[in-house]
Amino acid sequence: MEKLTNEEFKNQIARWQELITEQGITLPSGEPIPDKLFHVFLGVGYSTFKKMISGQDSQRNIQPYTVKAVRFINRLELTVFFEEIRNCIPVYIEKYR
Repeated sequence: MEKLTNEEFKNQIARWQELITEQGITLPSGEPIPDKLFHVFLGVGYSTFKKMISGQDSQRNIQPYTVKAVRFINRLELTVFFEEIRNCIPVYIEKYR
């Protein structure tokens, strides 16, 4: 995985969402984890993230550092991945309170 298209990136977010949902991980309110959390998880700005997953003309290329981060995340054991998602939830909530 040296390159990642916008469609592949969007599909990756959907796969992560599926895993999180199957594990029963939610926001403290019980609401599902929004896709928006992944910009915090990946350390990219929200406007950049929106452009990365959009199907619009303003699409943003997936940068090599993000491709590398996705590759590393996919190599994590699921227990570690879920722990990292849980660790990201308070950061997300603090950012969007």
